Amino acid sequence: MMVQKEETDTSSPTCDAVLFNSDTLSKVISYLPSIDLLNLALTCTRFSASKCIIKPSLIEESACLAVHDIATEEQLAALPHYEGESSLADYHYLQLLRAPLTFDQLVNAEYVNGDKSCAIRQFNGDDYHIATAFSNNVLRAGKHYVSFIFNFDIKSNSVSAWLGVMRPGQHSANEDAFSPLGINWFQNFEERITRECDNNNSIKCCMCSTISGTCSTNEWDGSHSNLTTWEGMEESISRSGVELGMFLDLDEVILSVYKNGRKLGVMKRGLAGEYCWVVSMVPKIQVTIKRGTIPRD
Repeated sequence: MMVQKEETDTSSPTCDAVLFNSDTLSKVISYLPSIDLLNLALTCTRFSASKCIIKPSLIEESACLAVHDIATEEQLAALPHYEGESSLADYHYLQLLRAPLTFDQLVNAEYVNGDKSCAIRQFNGDDYHIATAFSNNVLRAGKHYVSFIFNFDIKSNSVSAWLGVMRPGQHSANEDAFSPLGINWFQNFEERITRECDNNNSIKCCMCSTISGTCSTNEWDGSHSNLTTWEGMEESISRSGVELGMFLDLDEVILSVYKNGRKLGVMKRGLAGEYCWVVSMVPKIQVTIKRGTIPRD
C-alpha cells in the first residue's frame, strides 16, 4: 500500500512568521524600556537597525507601531521626527513623556529621602549661594504642563525661588562656579548641542521670580539678560504649600504661569526649540516637581 505524502500548507503562518513580524513585536516592545529595545536591536541581523533608506528594520517598524499604539494625541504631537532619527528615538522620547518628572541634576542641593522628584536646599552657613534642580526631560514640541510645589522652614511670607525652562545642559562640576543669589546661576551648566530654532538662540533661559513675579531671560554667558513684567504678574506668588504651574506650548511658542490651577497669564512669547524644566532656590526651601494635565483654557 502506498502512503500518500502529506502536502505542506504554505498558506498557514509558520512559527517564524508569527514571532518575527512587526505587529507581534510591537506588543512586546510596549513593555520594554528603550535601552532594552536598543539591546534587542543589537542581538541579530534580523532585528538590527536597517541601513536601507527605503525599508526600515523590523525593530524600527515595530517601534513605530508601538508608539502609535500607546501614545495619546498630545504625546504624539510632542514627538517631532527629526531628519536622521529612527523610530527608536521616538520610542525613547515617548517613554520620557510617560514617566514621572524628576530632578536629574542638582547643584548645591540634595534629594529628600531619596525621592528624585523632590529637592531641598539645606542651610550650611552660606546664604549667598542658591541651589539648582534641573530636569533632563527634553521638551521638543507640543504642549507640556508642570507643577512645582514649594515647602520651606524659614520665617517668611513667601518663597524665594526662580522657576522656568532652560536649554538642555550639563552640570559643569566646577565648585568655584557657584553664583551669588540672582546672578547668572545657570552658568553652573554647559549647554548641550540641540536642534534649536535659529531665530530663538538668544533665549537660553526663561525664569519667573516667585518674589517679584518678573520674567528673566538670559543667554548662557550672562549677556543680554532681561527682566520684564507681564500681564497677570503677581508679587509673592508662592508660599509654603502653594502649587505653581507652568504651561509650555511649543506650538504657540508661549510660556504661561498658573497658581493653584488658576491661570495668571502668558509670561513669555517666542520660545522655540528644546527646553528642560529648572528651578533655583535659597536655603531651607524644598520643591517637588510633577507632571500635570494640559490646561484647556
